[in-house]
Amino acid sequence: MNHLQLIRENQFDPLMTKKKIEIYSFFDPFCKESWHLKSLLRKLQIEYNQFIDIKQILLPSLKVLTKCQAQSTTNDDNIALAFKAAELQGRKKAAQFLNYIQNAIMPKQDIITKDLILHSALKSGIDVEVFLEDIKSSHVTSSLKCDQHISNEMDVSITPTLVFFNENYEDEGLKVEGVQNYHIYTYIINELLDIPIEKELPPKLIEYITEQELVSESELEVIYEWPKPILMNELRKLKMQRLIEDVHYDHDLFWRKVN
Repeated sequence: MNHLQLIRENQFDPLMTKKKIEIYSFFDPFCKESWHLKSLLRKLQIEYNQFIDIKQILLPSLKVLTKCQAQSTTNDDNIALAFKAAELQGRKKAAQFLNYIQNAIMPKQDIITKDLILHSALKSGIDVEVFLEDIKSSHVTSSLKCDQHISNEMDVSITPTLVFFNENYEDEGLKVEGVQNYHIYTYIINELLDIPIEKELPPKLIEYITEQELVSESELEVIYEWPKPILMNELRKLKMQRLIEDVHYDHDLFWRKVN
């Protein structure tokens, strides 16, 4: 039994009756394509929440880890170590932590600082005192080595990459590199599940913007699939009610809840 199989068997209860697809998402925190894939993964999580389980894995390649180290001055502002430390407090909190980090650095092309990491950790509900201790611990470096084993076994070398697994541990995963059309991912999920699926609807627009804190207009187009005039009309209504405000970064328009 290999390292990956042990991890997968420990993650899922063998007595579960509902079929579940595992999706390993390999990302680079400084890669725009990884950031763009985020909206597609969010849509998958909304529509197929009860059928999929997504595990975010920072691709522990020398290139990615070198970038993480190059922009850091201490362990406290190294995003690779910070993400793995956040994961020790739960994958949901780690995903929220990553979302806040990406929202801060990608639109403005900012660098990652210790203050940004601490602020993102606090907003994610992470115990910061434990978090700062974990960043310096051997658990985090061991976790990075574990991710290296996983990426090697799945032969993943570029970001972003998704690897899909069904419940049969003997079957090989289906690897999809780069950012693809959303319907390719849904086709794979339906093929692997091979059961009738009733997709969930997205939340109300204001609820989604509030949950994500800062969301690009392009992401909203992906999530809701409304014609652009309708989406803009709904956003203007919320803006007129002073519930949200627009923010311009680079080549995209972002929306956030008014504090």
